[in-house]
Amino acid sequence: LMLSCLVFKANCEPDYYCLNDGDTVIACAAAFFAHVFLHTLCLIFVVPLFGQESSGDDANSVTYKSVCERLACSWFTSNPIYCLRSQYIYKHSPPCTFYSPGKEHLMELNEELGFYFDNDAAPEEDFNAKLVDTDALKANFDKLKAKLKKDEPADEQKDGEGAAKA
Repeated sequence: LMLSCLVFKANCEPDYYCLNDGDTVIACAAAFFAHVFLHTLCLIFVVPLFGQESSGDDANSVTYKSVCERLACSWFTSNPIYCLRSQYIYKHSPPCTFYSPGKEHLMELNEELGFYFDNDAAPEEDFNAKLVDTDALKANFDKLKAKLKKDEPADEQKDGEGAAKA
């Protein structure tokens, strides 16, 4: 389209060609179709040269069911109108559950409708649990102190020998 507009705007400009009305329409149409032809050739032959080779492409073996078993969000579960129709108009049992991130465990399994996602709730957080294992820290600190004390006499002996030689 842009090339045909350029041909039209360039008509009868200073230092350019000047076509009559019928020839201008033909020139614009020819420019349009030439552009479409060249663009298609580029898409068919040039673009694939820069594409990445897919390794292990299993698109032919992956089924809708196997994807829905892994992913909670689909077109159906993320569409609130579909979920409302499922519940109030079609009266599915269980109806389509609207997808909400973090609430995937609330989604109900309904293989008749194609809802295959099933997940358990995450374990509850224990707010009374220790954040830091202080006993393990103390034990490691004591080991480090003992190791440093063991190395100190050897260092003092070396210092003493060096001072005696001087």
